Amino acid sequence: MTIRIRVHQDWSAPAGTGQRAAAEAVPIMRRLGRAITTTARRRVNVRSGRLRSTIGHRVTPAGPVVRLDVFATARHARYVHDGTRPHVITPRRAAVLRFEVGGRTVFARRVQHPGYRGNPFLSSAVRDELARAKLT
Repeated sequence: MTIRIRVHQDWSAPAGTGQRAAAEAVPIMRRLGRAITTTARRRVNVRSGRLRSTIGHRVTPAGPVVRLDVFATARHARYVHDGTRPHVITPRRAAVLRFEVGGRTVFARRVQHPGYRGNPFLSSAVRDELARAKLT
């Protein structure tokens, strides 16, 4: 299962200008999408690089409207972006959990996870790049 995070920025052509104005906006939206993606990739937490590699953008022209979607498709993207509440972790397939703490192997039937505040790397990148492009 893939969790998608999307931030939408729509641009509509002024009345009467139609598709030609939208066509002129497409390269601008592509540049904005690249800037947002680059900023988000710099701000994301990196352990394996998987989350960073799934950050992308898509520009979709639809008549007089141009849509920019910015997304991260890694399974854990939502948890990194939005954070988690405190919760209990229990084993799924084995009798106990096994992990290392300070170089020592620890076994436990359950662990109380303190939660994670989150790192809104996508929404902050969108906000900052829109401000930099003076589109807010």
